[in-house]
Amino acid sequence: MGLINPVTLEVFKHLILAIPEEMGGNLRRTAFSPNIKERLDESCALFDARGRLIAQAEHIPVHLGAMPSAVEQVAADFPRLSPGDQVIVNDPYRGGSHLPDITLIAPFFWKGELKGYVVNRAHHADVGGKTPGSMPGSSSTLDEEGIVIPPTLFVTQGAISEDVLRVFKKETRNPDERIGDLNAQVGANRLGASRCIDFVRRYGETAFDSFVEAIIDYSSSRVTAHLLALPNGMSEASDNLDGETGPIRIMVKVKLEDDSFEIDFTGTAPQSEGNANAPISVTRSAVYYVLRCLIPADVPPNHGCYKTIRVKAPEGTLLNPRPPAAVSSGNVETSQRIVDVLLLALGDLFPDQIPAQGQGTMNNLALGWKERTYYETIAGGMGAGPQHRGASAVHVHMTNTATTPTEVLESAYPIRVLKTELREGSGGAGLHPGGMGITRELLLLEDAVVSIQSERRRFPPKGIAGGNDAACGENLLRRTDGTEVPLPSRITFQASKGETIVVNTPGGGGWGRLP
Repeated sequence: MGLINPVTLEVFKHLILAIPEEMGGNLRRTAFSPNIKERLDESCALFDARGRLIAQAEHIPVHLGAMPSAVEQVAADFPRLSPGDQVIVNDPYRGGSHLPDITLIAPFFWKGELKGYVVNRAHHADVGGKTPGSMPGSSSTLDEEGIVIPPTLFVTQGAISEDVLRVFKKETRNPDERIGDLNAQVGANRLGASRCIDFVRRYGETAFDSFVEAIIDYSSSRVTAHLLALPNGMSEASDNLDGETGPIRIMVKVKLEDDSFEIDFTGTAPQSEGNANAPISVTRSAVYYVLRCLIPADVPPNHGCYKTIRVKAPEGTLLNPRPPAAVSSGNVETSQRIVDVLLLALGDLFPDQIPAQGQGTMNNLALGWKERTYYETIAGGMGAGPQHRGASAVHVHMTNTATTPTEVLESAYPIRVLKTELREGSGGAGLHPGGMGITRELLLLEDAVVSIQSERRRFPPKGIAGGNDAACGENLLRRTDGTEVPLPSRITFQASKGETIVVNTPGGGGWGRLP
């Protein structure tokens, strides 16, 4: 088959897109941990032999936008992989995001020629480090946050490396669950590679190659046409992270000129001594997400979407740190603030089109016992827009996970869920009100180590076009006598049996003035 006509392109697009979707379904079904099986904290994608994104399942934005860096690094480190090989990586400075996100990359071949890569990334509930869950309230170096895996051959022609498994057995707190999840990731990639080979076998190598070029060109042309239709302009904005010792500034200048989308983070704070640093791959991921919000939803997300994006983040700053700076909350919290500040800047260029700020945090909660660890992100409010009120009790922007079902939580861990309910009044008032956050209360049935990484406890999500700001979030420890102790945005502490962890998540900002 030669050049792809529009009908064939559409058919092939859905056939190829079904592969990462099926990979994700397989990974979730076979995973051991509730974090992957129930919270769906995983993502899958396909790349061509040149490392260009072909297709992705709509899983976790912060995972997907950062995956190209991992594939680029692995392709450079392993130029001669074989069928059945898989490379593992979690090093944020070598293609990863933060250490709990473990990425497996597998090549696929046709008649001995490399045709592409299948990739999945999953958040593991513990990868070692100084605190259970590997999401410490405070950390200053990467090795405090867990095991650091540079691109490493994990599966060689189908055989899993015992050396790598020994590291997980030695360094993680629940190695059986970790290895179970790794096996699920290996299986998902095997399935993906098999499906890609089946496609080439059925439709031919030329059809596959033509499709790859056609779908990338199609997305590129759609994005170019959309950007050209937007008015040229420049704008800037700033916003703050709560910070462990004080506000941490993120500054951005946005320039739209013809078909280019230029983002300059010069003026952002230097890299932090804490863990709010975002690797450059995560920074780019947040920018890619915002571009996705600007373009039509039916544009296939692939390499072609991002060809005209230019991102400048000076080295040594919060958004492009130097190793071995800690990064655990940069992936989950700073990424959210990058989105917030970009939308603020775009609001000046496109008044009456950009929504108010959402909760701006993932409200990360990790609990640890002797050989068990639990991790979750907690939903909040979405910002209202010019045509809609904000949704309540949802995950916004860079995360797309689910809430762990109460039945699963209580059966897998020594926890009782006392309350998960809407937090009345937390959304900003406006012509269109912002969504409400939630109150989540977990009673500990055994002593536990608790780690929280959260934001928007000091600076509320902003309303827009005259709408009101939303309520800040708050973290509390309720003692056995009923007294409540306020907790900071980031903290690790020892909690006792009978105490309750209370997380009140932020709402979303309101849009427009009330009449």
